[in-house]
Amino acid sequence: GEKRLVESRLYFDELCTTQQPEHFGGSTNILDMMQERGIYPCDVDINGDIKSHGYDLEIQYYALGWFALLNRFEFGGFVYFIFFTLVGLTICVMGGFVYGMNRLLTKLRHPPQFMGFSLIKLVSRPQIEGATLAFIPYTAAILVIHSLFSDSTITFNDVHRDWLRGGKVGEKEQIENAIGRLGSAFIVLGFYSVYKAIQKLIPAAQGRRVDAGSDAKGDTGSLASKRAYFLWLGLSIEAILICLLEFSYSDVFRNNIYRFKVLFQLCQMLLDIVTSHIMGDRLLAAPLLVSIQMAELLVTIGARNFVEFTMSFLVEVSLIIVQRLFLYPLIKIVFTLWPRWKILASDALGGKNMTRQEKQEREIRWKKANEDIELRSEGIEPLLDSLSIYSVEKT
Repeated sequence: GEKRLVESRLYFDELCTTQQPEHFGGSTNILDMMQERGIYPCDVDINGDIKSHGYDLEIQYYALGWFALLNRFEFGGFVYFIFFTLVGLTICVMGGFVYGMNRLLTKLRHPPQFMGFSLIKLVSRPQIEGATLAFIPYTAAILVIHSLFSDSTITFNDVHRDWLRGGKVGEKEQIENAIGRLGSAFIVLGFYSVYKAIQKLIPAAQGRRVDAGSDAKGDTGSLASKRAYFLWLGLSIEAILICLLEFSYSDVFRNNIYRFKVLFQLCQMLLDIVTSHIMGDRLLAAPLLVSIQMAELLVTIGARNFVEFTMSFLVEVSLIIVQRLFLYPLIKIVFTLWPRWKILASDALGGKNMTRQEKQEREIRWKKANEDIELRSEGIEPLLDSLSIYSVEKT
């Protein structure tokens, strides 16, 4: 059969320098530098000339395994299509196994029907429509910026990037100017997009009459401060995510990718809780949580090869399943029952010598805490929380 050379490497053994020995007039500095590297002068004759310029060429062939060839993308497109199809089927099997185990082990006498397709239809349509509507103007803006600051239709090649410079702009400087202006325009576009998104997420109050001018000023200041606070929190999270993306290309991350994936998943849950608590609204926290989820998936690109990238993605999916089945419900239970535990702890530590009024206040707080727990555990709120988490992870 035919053989194909996939990768070749060239090694030199038994190196020697062509610099003559010191007693034949060779440079002392060069000889010392070569000696520090373990390279000594070649054999010379009595006249100081090199005895032989010959060398031995040794060629070794090694057969690569299937995974090594897969990592080097040596197969055709159909093989990788089948591979990605198998990965997708594996994820579906994992989800089906989890659903089947929960269905078999449930204690409900009449388990609910499987509504997965209805849920996908309910959640996917708004996401696809919203992403498409946002993609069209954003792509148009990128194309306009590219035409303005690149070497295509409209150019600024004769304009210096510095006011103090004069004369003709060189070719190298033109390329540097085009790249810098293009990047600066993209940064401005990004900030403008963030500003418009904040206006949509935190709109001004409409349909409300304001009688006093001071109230109007107070509402305007509160709205501006809320928008500024959201902008500051978003930029802070983006700075953290940029550092995370830079770290994902380091050797430390490549050698310990699975450990860091577990650590990042735990940190992502912590950021989820902190962000939702700081913003006070799950809707406002959703864009920030989506960016965190996307960065967590992007760090998978820092894997050493294609197979490890695929395995780390499967590990990511497994961690999401564990997170949804165990960790998020556990955190929800802790936050829901925390007011009751707080009252019980205060009673255990110093609740014996209470007056009648203090006991009445304690009963009121106890009743209110139980009512809040019932509201959080029953009704529509748990369903909305699950739908919010699913929407963030699916986006």
